[in-house]
Amino acid sequence: MVLNSTVNVQKAMDFLKSHKEIFTYLDNDDAGRKATEWIQSVHSTVYNCSTQFAGYKDLNDYLRGKKIEVKPEVKKKKVGLRR
Repeated sequence: MVLNSTVNVQKAMDFLKSHKEIFTYLDNDDAGRKATEWIQSVHSTVYNCSTQFAGYKDLNDYLRGKKIEVKPEVKKKKVGLRR
């Protein structure tokens, strides 16, 4: 089964429950992690395969060799009066 959005996970749960094993390749972002955790909470054998492309946003970026750009941390100026 291919889901084009994590929004569709709930719709797919009955179908997923009917399988012995589930391999997820969801995005390495909050939505992908939460969807994987949700599937793992209702199914006993779930393999999170997104760890195979850690450092990439998703499987497509991994296959294209497009790593996640790490943006330098910007220090915020403190607002207020100086003493």
